[in-house]
Amino acid sequence: MAGPVNINFGTAPNASTFTSDIGSPTRLATSAPFARYLTEAIYESSLMVQSGLLQTDARLNNITGVIVEMPFFAPLNYSEELVNSSATWGDNGKGYYTTQKQTASTQFAPMVSRGAAFAMDDLSQVQTGEDALANIRSQLARDMNRKITSKIISQITGLMDTALASHVVDVGIVDADGTGLTDANYLSAATVTKGKAVLGERGQDLKVLVVHPDVAYHMEALGMLTFLNSGGTVNYASNGIGVTDTQIGYFAGLRVVIDSQVPVTADAGTGKYSCYLAAPGVIRTGSQFPLQIETERNILSLQDVMAVTYNRCDHCIGTSWVGSTTDPTNANLATGSNWEAAYSDTRLIPLVELVVNTPYGVINP
Repeated sequence: MAGPVNINFGTAPNASTFTSDIGSPTRLATSAPFARYLTEAIYESSLMVQSGLLQTDARLNNITGVIVEMPFFAPLNYSEELVNSSATWGDNGKGYYTTQKQTASTQFAPMVSRGAAFAMDDLSQVQTGEDALANIRSQLARDMNRKITSKIISQITGLMDTALASHVVDVGIVDADGTGLTDANYLSAATVTKGKAVLGERGQDLKVLVVHPDVAYHMEALGMLTFLNSGGTVNYASNGIGVTDTQIGYFAGLRVVIDSQVPVTADAGTGKYSCYLAAPGVIRTGSQFPLQIETERNILSLQDVMAVTYNRCDHCIGTSWVGSTTDPTNANLATGSNWEAAYSDTRLIPLVELVVNTPYGVINP
């Protein structure tokens, strides 16, 4: 254990929980079980993990470097040769096959390490009477999930700006008061199909749809107007909606993820909402070290301190980081010039952005 530190963590720029700050106990958990519970809670509550959009890849765990090269082969596209009973068949005209090779696409991805620290004093623990282990666990899991999602959406924003600019289908408009909006501007089976068409035959690989809550409410309203069912699942219909009760689980055959951090452009008039179509596993994730939770005791200030540190790599297959920054911020990740497509044919990258309006959206003066 470290010796006394002449600092009170309640003084600026630090912050500490005191009795006046809480109405329930704030006893720190020990590192080992708390870290395990927190990791489980994050993955159990992550809609991106549940939908399959984000998949853990063991090859990205326990690797070294701040910018790492991704070990993914380019999709196979071999040349067929005609074979016949002669001495001149084949592309080389000499009666035998010409051998071909498989290549690996060079893809780079940045590793990111982030964290936070918390402090609280003894009196805040003894003067309140409940066990806050579950509270701390749930608060951290929820907030870390939100921040991880923000990082991933920032990364997708950067990719769509330059590397995957051809994967953006914009059917939204900016209208002064929303009266000019029509069905063509909203999310529908038709607009989803238009997005799938960007990838050609590989559009069928798209199985996940990420939307803002304002867009989801419109989807729900369409479903409730189209169907009245006392229970069970309402099957696929003309608007491409599958509804169970009042919750949107699937739309146009796609698993729906609802997140308020999905970008909204609303400088004036009606807002334009980004929606993402993706194939399961298009984003692979891993870490150089497990989630770390460390606690320390400062006897001079009667305080406990906890630090939470995590490390991750989230990589969209077929793309590559070309930025000069290591440990990039979300703003760096959202900058289009920091990304490029690794595949020469970007249709092999199963990620598409739809930009739509919604009658439940914001209207700025």
